[in-house]
Amino acid sequence: MTRLPAGRHGHGKRSRTRFLKEETKMPFVQISLVPGRTPEKKEELIKNVTNAIADTLRIPKERVHIFLYDVPKENIGRGGVPLSKIDS
Repeated sequence: MTRLPAGRHGHGKRSRTRFLKEETKMPFVQISLVPGRTPEKKEELIKNVTNAIADTLRIPKERVHIFLYDVPKENIGRGGVPLSKIDS
């Protein structure tokens, strides 16, 4: 169960319902990449995407969640051919 943060305790169901609705307004962004980026590049990507989303949606950065997925080239197809055979 989600606990209400300090200072947000209200009386009755209405305050709790409003808090839970606000809590669920979190964008989740999934980015698939071919392996090979450095941790520093991934960190830069996370920072820049987070800033763009937070600024565009006018929400706190803390609400933005970024998921990076390294996908092997053999698991990506372009034009019916695995990327591993195209970009060899």
